[in-house]
Amino acid sequence: MTIRQEPSPLVAAPTHRRLPLAFLAGGVVGLLGGIIGLGGAEFRLPVLIGVFGFVALHAVIMNKAMSLIVVTTALPARLLSIPYEHVASHCYVIANLLAGSLVGAWLGATWATKMRSTTLYRVVAVLLVLVAAALAFTHLTPVAALSL
Repeated sequence: MTIRQEPSPLVAAPTHRRLPLAFLAGGVVGLLGGIIGLGGAEFRLPVLIGVFGFVALHAVIMNKAMSLIVVTTALPARLLSIPYEHVASHCYVIANLLAGSLVGAWLGATWATKMRSTTLYRVVAVLLVLVAAALAFTHLTPVAALSL
């Protein structure tokens, strides 16, 4: 598999000087992600690219790794606030959604490593705008509960 990206993931100041900023950015991303119930990836990716100067593909890979850790550690806390029986009653939906997500993530990662860097930046930008639009739409308009 060939990766078509710039060689250096960072263009910013030395890492040790940016640690407080990274900690603060991580805290804000965690807070926002915790509020809307996601891992924060939708907020973390622009920070990795825009603030810390990561190249798009490296930012996506780091973002995915951090999301895995965040979601794995948040799961026990979420299960304390939502009874296990309630979650288990939807196990077939959860299993199918997870299976589809894994296949989609595999395909997305494969495509991301084969895209030109400029194309990946555009794809990321469009997807982030769509996420923002979806969040705004569900906030501003009444959305009926899905009957499972």
